Amino acid sequence: MNKQINKAVVLSFLAQGIAVLVNLVYTPLMIRILGQNEYGLYQVVQSVVNYLNLMNFGFTGAYISFYAREKAKPNSEEGIARLNGMFLRIFSVITLISVLAGLFLLRHIDLLGTRLTVDDYAVARKLMLLLVLNLAVSFPNAVFTVYIAANERFVFKQAAAILLYVLIPVCNLPLLYLGQGSVGVAAVTLGLSVLRLTLNMVYCLKKLHMRFSFGRFDKALFFSLVGFTFFIFLSDVVDQLNTNVDKFLLVRLMGADAVAVFSVSFELSTYFTFCSWVIPEMYTPEANRIVAEEKDDVKLTALFTRIGRYNNYILLLVLTGFILVGRPFIRLWVGEGYETSYLAGVVLMLARYIPAVQTMGVNIQNAKNMHRPRSVIYFGIACVNVALSILLIRRWGVVGTSLGTLAAVVLGAGLFMNIYYHRWIGLNVLTFWKSLLRWIPLACALCLAAWFLCRNLVLDTWPRLLLFILLYTLVYLLLLWTAGMRKAEKEEIRQALSGLWRR
Repeated sequence: MNKQINKAVVLSFLAQGIAVLVNLVYTPLMIRILGQNEYGLYQVVQSVVNYLNLMNFGFTGAYISFYAREKAKPNSEEGIARLNGMFLRIFSVITLISVLAGLFLLRHIDLLGTRLTVDDYAVARKLMLLLVLNLAVSFPNAVFTVYIAANERFVFKQAAAILLYVLIPVCNLPLLYLGQGSVGVAAVTLGLSVLRLTLNMVYCLKKLHMRFSFGRFDKALFFSLVGFTFFIFLSDVVDQLNTNVDKFLLVRLMGADAVAVFSVSFELSTYFTFCSWVIPEMYTPEANRIVAEEKDDVKLTALFTRIGRYNNYILLLVLTGFILVGRPFIRLWVGEGYETSYLAGVVLMLARYIPAVQTMGVNIQNAKNMHRPRSVIYFGIACVNVALSILLIRRWGVVGTSLGTLAAVVLGAGLFMNIYYHRWIGLNVLTFWKSLLRWIPLACALCLAAWFLCRNLVLDTWPRLLLFILLYTLVYLLLLWTAGMRKAEKEEIRQALSGLWRR
């Protein structure tokens, strides 16, 4: 790993660790101050507004690929400036459209269903206005964010993320204790988004000397972008369906309290996948470079497998740990009334495991411009997920909607995507899974042994729970180091840590 990636990986894990720690402390306080109903209401409005994220039409996912193509050409600076100008124009229009769409949602707030009270709708209107404005700020910020990533300036990106993660509770908690409720939280979210935009803009213009060219509108470039991004957009539709439709269905069929219970399990499953994007993000420019310059599937398979193994180590630690201590953790974390969140959380983590361990594959197929079939198949499976969730919610409530997600993801990410990677993308999936299967049985055996030995332990206080988590983590890492990792991986970790220490 080069110096920038080496530092950035450590900073990324630090940032994700801080984000998880902040949320673990901040979320239960937020739930207790707001109450289950208002917390559920905030989650529902946020999920509805998140659908407007689809208006980026996949352009953010296309930038790095087009940047790599322009970088490989003679006179690349001018081409990159034209690309930047095109993206800024596009996202300026998208910002305007998102505000208009948000105003439409505001006028039709009754789409949230009939199970909300008049007071709930009054709060929901204020939340929606603030969150729509927050979304509008995020679109122009995307132009600068992807430019930073394309230039592999990951250290700045992660340092800024750490700052914002820390500021969230620092700014929100005083407002919550002053009685500003979820509206105060939404206002802080908007303020921090403006700060993030300002930081990224200044860094790109002053430090990276980002240039824009606004000459004649390049129709060829625009239609090339549209052709590339349409199926990324379709994939984004799928992600939004799988991510937010459950909350929308739950609020209509069961009410805001059910959304609060589901949101706890959903948030925990999000923490589960946090780290799966850390290392792949650093190697996205490399994957695009290999595709643009070398076209070497053997190298891409090696990269896919290497990153997948690291993700596998982290994900199995979190998954097996949650299976062991999830129940007492949730009880201590958010209190009584969220018992169902444990089982729903396990189901959602299982659903996210395969896509999370194969995160690098998505970056590779985007680099190859071969993401179209995935998007189409995923869209069909997402529709099945919606239909299944409606049926299963009526039978099993919060757990039912999680089971619908699991079934859809197993079909899409588990079956179809692995066939597609192997036969069409050129990635050797058999090599990938053979490499990962060395550790999976050992991790499962450790989890089973720990459950058998400690099944009668009473983890009813934070010190007891944290001590158990620490001991399990140490045993897991010891077993991983002695029986799971390859010599090359151990050496890579030694070099990364020693290099970081020297600097």
